[in-house]
Parts: sequence; C-alpha cells; structure tokens
Amino acid sequence: MLIPVMLAWISGIDRKKALMLAPVAIIPDLDVLFAAHRVYLHTLFIPIAIAAVSFLYKFKRQNHHNLLLLVSLYYLSHILLDFFPGPVAILWPLTNIGYGLDVGVTVNQKSNILVIEPHLAVTVEQISVPNLITEATALTPHSVVVALLLLTVMILTQREKILHIRK
Repeated sequence: MLIPVMLAWISGIDRKKALMLAPVAIIPDLDVLFAAHRVYLHTLFIPIAIAAVSFLYKFKRQNHHNLLLLVSLYYLSHILLDFFPGPVAILWPLTNIGYGLDVGVTVNQKSNILVIEPHLAVTVEQISVPNLITEATALTPHSVVVALLLLTVMILTQREKILHIRK
C-alpha cells in the first residue's frame, strides 16, 4: 500500500486524499465474507472498470479523474501482491482458473561452494468457487415497510423544495 501512496504524492495528488483512499487496497479481501478468497473481488475487471470511469470523467472535464485512477492503482496493487503467494482468479467470472507467481532464491550450502539459485515458477490451478446462495428472499414484509417509510420521509423533506419550484 505504501508504493501507491508514494506514487500518488509524486503525481501531485493531495496527500490527505491519497491517504484517505488508501483503504481501497483492502477491498478485494472482502471476498472472504463470501467464502471464496482471491476470487470474486480479485478480478481484473473491477480496476479496469474504475479506470474506464476515470477516463469518462476526464473527457467530461471533471477533476475526479486522478482520484479514480488512484483508486484503480490501489486496487491493482492488492491483486498484484496477492499474485505472488497465488493463486488469484484474475479473470473471474470468465474462468475459475487461478494464476500466481512463485519467486525466490534458494541458497545451497551442501558443498564447499555457496550456490545461489534464483527460481521463478508460474502457478496455474483450478479454484473452487462455492455457491453459498441456495435460496434468498428479495423482499420481506419488513423491508417493504422500511422502504415505504424512507420514501415518505424523503418526499416530506423535499416537499418544500418542490412547492417553491412550482411557485
């Protein structure tokens, strides 16, 4: 998380905003709540969508462009760091195949000569994606009542504004 924050400072984004957005880097780990770590929220499609929205803001001449790119960078940094212990389903929902990298250096001291052996291995394996939702109720009587109460409060608070506009 430190590297994206430093990049944000170098690019001229306000330090407070960069630090306030830094918790975005832990959002991908919320897929643990769905019993599928490194699957649902570790996909590349989320930061790509954020970057696409950022470019739309740029073309509309709004100043949120850099902040959205920073959010995308934070998100990507998390996925990249999870890539090393691997596997990460970066192409989910297109495929359940997880990819990872195993990088390291082995020091062999079996002989009189110290042997240093760097290694790089790509990990590719099928990740099981649990389907925990077997039955879900979309609306309950309580949720309908709460929604109607909230709608009533919203209408009553906006009533004065609506009446002033009509006059």
